[in-house]
Amino acid sequence: MKTAQTLLLLFFLWSSGFAQRISKAEAIEDIDLLDKTIRAVHYNPFLFTSSFKYLQKVNELKRLLPDSIETRLFTLKVGEITGIIDDAHTAPNIIQSIFQADFRKPVFLPLTFVADKKGMTYSDGKLSQDIIPAGAKIISVNGISVPEFYKASALRVGGLRTYRNEIADKMMGYNLYLSGIRPPFKVVYRYQQKKVIKEIEKGAILRDIIGDAFPNLVNKPYSFNILNNKVAHIELNTLAGDYHPYLKFFDSCFTVIKQKNIKAVAIDIRKNTGGNSINADLLLGFFNSKKYTLSTGKSWKISQLYKDKLMKQGDSSNNYLKQPNNSIWQSRNCEPYDPKYTSEEAFFKGRVYLITGPMTFSSANMLADGVKQFKLATLVGESTGENTNDFGEGYRFQLPNSKISISVSTSLDFGANCNDDTKHPVIPDRYIETSYLDQIKGIDPVLQYILKN
Repeated sequence: MKTAQTLLLLFFLWSSGFAQRISKAEAIEDIDLLDKTIRAVHYNPFLFTSSFKYLQKVNELKRLLPDSIETRLFTLKVGEITGIIDDAHTAPNIIQSIFQADFRKPVFLPLTFVADKKGMTYSDGKLSQDIIPAGAKIISVNGISVPEFYKASALRVGGLRTYRNEIADKMMGYNLYLSGIRPPFKVVYRYQQKKVIKEIEKGAILRDIIGDAFPNLVNKPYSFNILNNKVAHIELNTLAGDYHPYLKFFDSCFTVIKQKNIKAVAIDIRKNTGGNSINADLLLGFFNSKKYTLSTGKSWKISQLYKDKLMKQGDSSNNYLKQPNNSIWQSRNCEPYDPKYTSEEAFFKGRVYLITGPMTFSSANMLADGVKQFKLATLVGESTGENTNDFGEGYRFQLPNSKISISVSTSLDFGANCNDDTKHPVIPDRYIETSYLDQIKGIDPVLQYILKN
């Protein structure tokens, strides 16, 4: 099981005494603690990069720091260090709660973006289409080149290129805020072969610019509807949290499906960045009775820091605590198991589709991997955002001066096929790409395919 909370989870730890700027000495102290923590708890920070390249980035960042730096901008700088490791689980939290005083203020660029494969960025039309039309190519905001900013943002995220690009794209407005972009906004864009300069006086609040891409962050963990009286569409946007609400939700969905005699179910995890794999097991219990597994174990770095965290949480019986510090504790079990839960009254026997995409990550990636490996449903869409063998189990802490919340991986988790050499994401049975033009036009070719079949 990967950690029950993902790096997308909000940590509301606001302190009224928080300083918006820190000195160079304070920033260096935070960087040194980050480096020390990564070396202490990470399973292997140099699996995908060299220690030389990593240290070069750390020293470069410290050398180029000004006498003082705004904490928002420092958040982006810290991402340059974690991005070098190329582990998407090791990163500053995507939404930093230390800035929550601004979350309900209209200080964010009122645009949402989509990017093409060449790194060009466009308005997707989901927000403020009356201001800037859908499909407009965004050139700059307040003098900052948006395509260049997008490319730089992708380098601050680890993991697969497709996942990095999606996060950079969907977090564009928030990252521009971190970089110091404030209203009024001067947006330069090109539309219908004309270059336009648009002044926007008022911004949007945070939920408006991230709510569609990250519905779990705006209290929309899941939804259910029936398409054309033919296909039940379950959007499962997260797996984080206690299992009771999930069990209730799944039961209500499949009860309606049975009552209405629906023959096909589409479970959509394209916006699901993970959580608690137990909730994935519960979902499978409504349509699968075969043996399966979502993961075949992990190799775990043992550190005193993680032991202290477990003890602080009251987890004094964890076997992790019995292992010697600085060792690697491996637990493997390649045998599939019986379903952990099976619904009798609402069990579904029709066609099941699992829809995946480049933001299908962490425990959602495990769900897709297990379903593909054991043929529990038909996978459609795009490849997931993470390799089946990848990092997990985050150690979370806060940098003392900037108050930035960080997650660092402690384990290497193994996929459902129990092959240590597997180095690819979950590839769908039916690959259907949703292009940037599809997104601009509001077309969903995956759901169109399912409805036709």
